[in-house]
Amino acid sequence: DGDNATLTVNARVDATKLPFRKEDGRNNDNLTLVVGLFDQNGNSVSAYQKIIEMRLKDETLSAWMRSGIENSTDFIVKPGKYLVRLVVQDSEGHSMAAQSTGVEIPW
Repeated sequence: DGDNATLTVNARVDATKLPFRKEDGRNNDNLTLVVGLFDQNGNSVSAYQKIIEMRLKDETLSAWMRSGIENSTDFIVKPGKYLVRLVVQDSEGHSMAAQSTGVEIPW
């Protein structure tokens, strides 16, 4: 709108790397996704956390193995330079991954 912009952060997690636990005919795991948004001085601007509880049938898991697990979130930001940091942790294997990328919202 001139003063603000919408920054959309899309994350895709490779489901083939997750150690699902089979219980009652379902494939179980929980993913915790945290997205942090930092200004060019390293100050936290905003953050988002989501826990994805997966209790998947074999057919659904098979589809997710091909496509990945996707999540999207929007941040309302002022023009400027930002660092986007994504951290993902699963509950079954206790593994963690992170990725950072810079983004510039033009004036």
